[in-house]
Amino acid sequence: MPAPPGNPCFPLRSVISRRWRLSARPLLAFVLLAAPAAARGQSAPPQEPATAPAPAPATAPATAPATLEELARLVEAQRRLIEAQQKALAEQQEQLAAQEKRLAELEKQLEEASALALSTHNQLQELQKSPLDESVTAAVEARLAEVEQTVQKVPEMAVQNLQGEFPGSFRIPGTDAALRIGGRVRMVYINSFDAIGSDDRFQTSSIPIAGSEEAGKTSRVEFSVIPSRFNFDLRTPTGVGYMRAFLEADFAGGSDHLRLRHAFGQWGRWLLGQAWSTFSDPEAEPDGIDFEGLNAISMARQPQIRWTRPLGEHTNLALALEEANPDLTGAEGVNQIPDLVVRLRWDPENVRFPFGLFAEGSHIQTAILVRQLRGEIAGPGGGLRETLSTEGYGINVSGVVPAPWARKRDVVRWAWNAGKGIGRYISDLASDGGQDAFFDAEADELVPVEVASGYIGYEHWWRPRVRSTLTVGYVWVDNLDSQPADALRRTERYSLNLAWSPIPRLDLVAEYLWGRRINRDDQSGKASQLQLGGTFRF
Repeated sequence: MPAPPGNPCFPLRSVISRRWRLSARPLLAFVLLAAPAAARGQSAPPQEPATAPAPAPATAPATAPATLEELARLVEAQRRLIEAQQKALAEQQEQLAAQEKRLAELEKQLEEASALALSTHNQLQELQKSPLDESVTAAVEARLAEVEQTVQKVPEMAVQNLQGEFPGSFRIPGTDAALRIGGRVRMVYINSFDAIGSDDRFQTSSIPIAGSEEAGKTSRVEFSVIPSRFNFDLRTPTGVGYMRAFLEADFAGGSDHLRLRHAFGQWGRWLLGQAWSTFSDPEAEPDGIDFEGLNAISMARQPQIRWTRPLGEHTNLALALEEANPDLTGAEGVNQIPDLVVRLRWDPENVRFPFGLFAEGSHIQTAILVRQLRGEIAGPGGGLRETLSTEGYGINVSGVVPAPWARKRDVVRWAWNAGKGIGRYISDLASDGGQDAFFDAEADELVPVEVASGYIGYEHWWRPRVRSTLTVGYVWVDNLDSQPADALRRTERYSLNLAWSPIPRLDLVAEYLWGRRINRDDQSGKASQLQLGGTFRF
């Protein structure tokens, strides 16, 4: 009988006993067949005297004894059965050996796991007894806060490598699209110590000239929430790559109404819609809470078609056609030819340079702007309107670099802009208005205004959650002889702030600002503000 299946512990005694019985069966059969014949030969009775033979009674014929061939077949059957039993026994022994080997391996793994668990437990006990290294903890927290703040600060920037799910996004049920809802809530207390044309922000070009009627205003206080904003970032796969749609609005549309900031779509190397101008560099903006921002920065948002192509691992080239929208004095701007912008940007990322000149998060970019300035003026006596045009051009160089003389997180943000007919691209001149070109009535021509601006901001980290930024910005206008005496010639802006981020998404900021406006006739005015506010990003 074969061993019960799946039982590696089949009793060896039963197998041996069965083998003995099977091997003894042929011999026993031979003895049983031979014993009657021998008995008949030994027990034959003595012969009686001869008598007349009696008739023999009728008897049944005797059974024929087994032949040698039958015995041989029986022995062969028993031999095959014994061999099958021996094979089954060998297989059972092999299974038993394999299970013993597997059991030994499991016992070894259990010993190793127990030793590892004990070691981990001991290490945890030591960590609980000894205080954590505050410098390491602070560095990790600071790095996480820096990354999160960077992502939250400029989520509207174009993304080079679009993906499906991205940080902060969630999958829309029933679709293959991912959506992130973001924005910020900002409330600012603004104390204007001197007269200024904008009570809810520090607009340097609006500072009144000393001695003017506007300069007689006394100090004022304003609470503002218009810098609050929200945005939607949607990304979805297509048969030819991922697509992105980004929408953002704030409450600076007048009377706290909504104002569209960004509305663009991105696919591959293409961007179409309203976004930061390719001439601008929002990532180079120094940290601050003032809604107006730097006087000298280029932060234009406008409809455009942009194409970006990588030129290497760390360099990319961008070409864009953007809405012209000329801002003229003495004429009404007309769009005919879009502005052409060419930008080259270098992101060194983890490339190592001597003296720590560049590090992760650094970049340098340069952009060239060529544009047509076209305007219409009323003809003599209110007749047909006359159309005039001229050309403008400009250059932007900006970047973010670490401060090699200070701590690792300290950075310097800077920019320089210069050209003719690009006043609308510079913040203070755009707020003042009409700084692209001036209509010279005597010469009956549209003359572009030559301008320049520059700023530098040093961001210093006192502690992992406390930082300060000192910023200086200048704007210059090369006034034309035909411009009036009160035309803006220069603005200056200085700011110093202290920011504390108790959690990565919350900034509490105190900022002091001072500025001055100087006109073409050297008349000037100055003003200062204190702004206290908080920004919660979501």
